[in-house]
Amino acid sequence: MNVHSSVWRSISRLQYLYPAEVNEICQRIGLSPAILANLNLTLPVDLFLNFFIEAEDVFDSDLVSINYARMAQIRPNYSEILGMISLYSPNLIESFKLVQSYVNLELEGINLSLIQRTNDIEIHFVADAMIEHASLYENLCLSIFATFIQSLHHPIKRLTSKIKTNQESNVIRSLFHCPIIFESSHTSIVITNEVSVKQNPTSNPKLVSLLEMMAKEKIIQQRTEGNIIKKLEDVFNSYENHYSNIRIIESASLLGISIHSLRRELGKYQTTFRQVLNKFKLKKAKSMLANNYSAKRVAYSLGYTEPSAFIRWFISQAKQTPKEYKKGVIR
Repeated sequence: MNVHSSVWRSISRLQYLYPAEVNEICQRIGLSPAILANLNLTLPVDLFLNFFIEAEDVFDSDLVSINYARMAQIRPNYSEILGMISLYSPNLIESFKLVQSYVNLELEGINLSLIQRTNDIEIHFVADAMIEHASLYENLCLSIFATFIQSLHHPIKRLTSKIKTNQESNVIRSLFHCPIIFESSHTSIVITNEVSVKQNPTSNPKLVSLLEMMAKEKIIQQRTEGNIIKKLEDVFNSYENHYSNIRIIESASLLGISIHSLRRELGKYQTTFRQVLNKFKLKKAKSMLANNYSAKRVAYSLGYTEPSAFIRWFISQAKQTPKEYKKGVIR
């Protein structure tokens, strides 16, 4: 799963406003600050999340993930199709319906839902189960959408987040000028129902139709082109229970490209063949451990001849033993 160019441009905007802080964060996560200038950047979601894990420490604030869109002074046009659809839709409800259809153009692995009540509406953000630090990702998506809503001069009643905070009060105000409720069971934005159907003075149906057509074309293009990491993972799946036999030369051949081309494509995502393979195997291992498989069985399933070799590898990747991981997920 990835975040795409428009989302990374928001980080580039943050870099313009806070160069020292962003450069320090990039150094911590092993990302060259210069890469943020790439207008067609697509990088894995986990790298995006690692950026904000470090940002909380660098900015000394546990509200960075909620406030970052305002900190970066993002405007809807910074997020291309999604932002423009939001900006020129007839009202917020119509905007939400359109954006809901196309959100994965820029933010993979996030699902939106809307609950409409008599006095207000609540937009929920739910990250896919496979995404690590799901609550953080939900906060970042909330932050982006909150800027869209405020760009239409719609006040936000409140934000809710699953995260904990070190703030003294459990309800404080964000840069969006509304209260935040912490340690909730969900992540959401609440606005008044009256505001949500208010006619947008900048509404442009013809432009929205054009943007909708562009979004559909982009979806078709993405489905056609696919993603080199996803394609590589599909190749890995074909080695079921024989993952130790995976080699870059055979994988490249199965993809119909040269080793050099495969490495170049992976380089666009700031990753390597070995890193993708390790993440794939770790995901498999965690899934099996969560289903109460023994470390020995997982080791053999991943192609290890000795369980001890698997345990050493798992510790190097997960920073904990299989037993510790199992204990944490099985209650």
